[in-house]
Amino acid sequence: MASQWKNTSRHNIQMVTGGWRSGASAYALKLAGDWERKTVIATPVSRDDDVLEHIALYRKDLDDTFEIVEESVNIVQAVNAVEAGLCIIDDLATWVETIMRSRPSPVAETYPEIDEFLQLLRKPPCELIVVTREMNMGLPSDSIEIRRYRDVVGRMNQRIAAISQNVWLCVSGLPLKLK
Repeated sequence: MASQWKNTSRHNIQMVTGGWRSGASAYALKLAGDWERKTVIATPVSRDDDVLEHIALYRKDLDDTFEIVEESVNIVQAVNAVEAGLCIIDDLATWVETIMRSRPSPVAETYPEIDEFLQLLRKPPCELIVVTREMNMGLPSDSIEIRRYRDVVGRMNQRIAAISQNVWLCVSGLPLKLK
């Protein structure tokens, strides 16, 4: 692990990943179970019926111990506003999609927002569970935009996994501890 990406904080970072509808979000909520103060930073932008339905199902699983913050762009600012307890960021792959819609060409498979977020992870203000999507388990795409998206998310996931204390992979609703 490169020392530049080492977590120098007393706060833990847990990463939960998996494919779409793999159960990663549900597992992140389960990991948060015993915390008194819990914040969820929800990154999906409500733009179509499928996303709206997913958001509604997700919110149904949240009780009144969760504070919900909707933020699709400035997640570093949103995390820094969390005063204590546990924060779940759900999900980083959707956040990257939002970034790429505003500026489609990454530099060296990253964006300044991702690098800033990774700096935050070196010294997070609270316990963090980050939910992201595993992108590299399917067939390659003919679309350059999809391949770029896959590469940016995949590279970001590797960097986050390197500094996380625990990494979980969810497949068919079942979590597997990788680290």
